[in-house]
Amino acid sequence: MNDNKCGLYEDLKLLFEQLKFTVSKCSWKLKLTPRRKKHCIAFSMVLFFILCLHHTSWIFPDPVSNYEGLVESSKCPACYGSRVCGLFHYGQITMNGPSKFRVLDYYNVKNVHFAKLKQGDVVVKKMALDSQFVDVDNGICLDAGESEGCDVAHAFPVLPFNTKPLTPSTLKIKNQKNIFFSCPTQRLIDKIWTNFQEYDQRDKLTMSDKLKVLYTLKINPEPLILQTFPKSEGWPFPEYIGACGRTVVLEHCGEELGAFYQAEFSVRVMLAYELMMIAETLTSKFDFALYLTDLEFSDFAVDFTGKVTIVDLERITVVDKLDVKARAPEGWKNLHQAKFEICVKNKNCMEFDTEAVCSHEWSDHNYYIMCRRILSQYSNNPKYPRGLLHSIPLQVSSAWDLEYHLNMCANPRPPANRLNSKAKLVQALKSLKEEFKKREDLFKDLVRKRL
Repeated sequence: MNDNKCGLYEDLKLLFEQLKFTVSKCSWKLKLTPRRKKHCIAFSMVLFFILCLHHTSWIFPDPVSNYEGLVESSKCPACYGSRVCGLFHYGQITMNGPSKFRVLDYYNVKNVHFAKLKQGDVVVKKMALDSQFVDVDNGICLDAGESEGCDVAHAFPVLPFNTKPLTPSTLKIKNQKNIFFSCPTQRLIDKIWTNFQEYDQRDKLTMSDKLKVLYTLKINPEPLILQTFPKSEGWPFPEYIGACGRTVVLEHCGEELGAFYQAEFSVRVMLAYELMMIAETLTSKFDFALYLTDLEFSDFAVDFTGKVTIVDLERITVVDKLDVKARAPEGWKNLHQAKFEICVKNKNCMEFDTEAVCSHEWSDHNYYIMCRRILSQYSNNPKYPRGLLHSIPLQVSSAWDLEYHLNMCANPRPPANRLNSKAKLVQALKSLKEEFKKREDLFKDLVRKRL
């Protein structure tokens, strides 16, 4: 028996000696390993560690039971709504790509997630940075007489302002930094409530509904714009599917416009025509005019059919044209003409005269900003410095004066010529689009005959 114990002891001793030798040998080899190879080894070890933790909620939370960390519905009514919380709760919304992993939310600064729903791809947006939510919540806590970091769901309803009725004057005073209500009217408020999709009860307006509207205005008016001016009525916006807590689920509308900056000229012509039609729709199609106070290429998405949609609606001012007509301020019938501003290199110098636009039935601002910021050589975006319609073929420019009308749309001389140049630009883009389409159809027919 003692011999067996001694033999086992010797075997263990030998095993540990071999292990010690192996570790020492590996350490020596690691010291001699090039730095790049060491980084690859370290990365592989970290990746292996993450994969080992695949089923732990610390880094890969279960999509059904842990969606609350994303949507924060417990903070309602300091939220956007709760219409689609059931879709999250029952796992009908599934995140795509990096959005599957909550640990990567730290790097998703814009808080935009891509996901799938039964009817197709969707976008899940929080509509603000995490720091913006913190600032707004802390402001609510202090206004309620509590310390920062309080329970905002209980603090928000007790604020004195929230007990007052929603009227144009109170909304304008309380939302001075919110350009959506730069010139509010009762008809606009009525339209918000008519199209609001986040009611707690179908046939009754509750205090909770009012608080959701007020909190949305504090963070970002985009959810309200999408509901008030829905895609179903002809507005060039994504379909609003619903909100859950501090997230909104929207239709996925395709790739960013910037992805087509180097596309063939025929493709860019079609997109430019779509963009000018968006400016036309926002300006003159309805008895509300929606003015884009700033624009970037990232504000637009293009789907597989070439349809363009505005996907960032935060910087929009609404003008009630019927209210302007009823008030009849001095000069209201005259066209308001946007003023061209010279920009320092790579600086955005767009100016928006809110008071003037709110006092006119019509403004050429949307045409100006579309030509200036997106289409023409005056675009001072460092990523897209020559505008979407850069490198115009010589025969096109000479046949249609395309570059001339494009530049006159952005910087007309005299200013009254903008609408005239806009009309000629749109006609040229439409004709070119149809011509390119005929060539494409002819090419397809030739290919079919060859096959």
